[in-house]
Amino acid sequence: MSHTKVKTQYASEGPHAITEDLTLYCHHNHTCDCTVFYDADGKATQMVFNEWESGNDLWDAMLRLMHPYKDEWGGELKEGVEHYKEVGD
Repeated sequence: MSHTKVKTQYASEGPHAITEDLTLYCHHNHTCDCTVFYDADGKATQMVFNEWESGNDLWDAMLRLMHPYKDEWGGELKEGVEHYKEVGD
């Protein structure tokens, strides 16, 4: 089975209009061509978009992770994107 697991940080509006830094995870399952985005708590991410920090909101994070490499797949990761492993990987 072929998998690519990447994550990135993004900014979101928190309580009292403060900026929260959150992590978005992305699991590309190449065997079945399925991609899942989820939050730090392991739940699938609700894709509700608003503009909070230009160039670094949830939409921008999702786009970074959907295509995480600069050029060809498996090459150098884009800035702000990193691989991660889950327990048992």
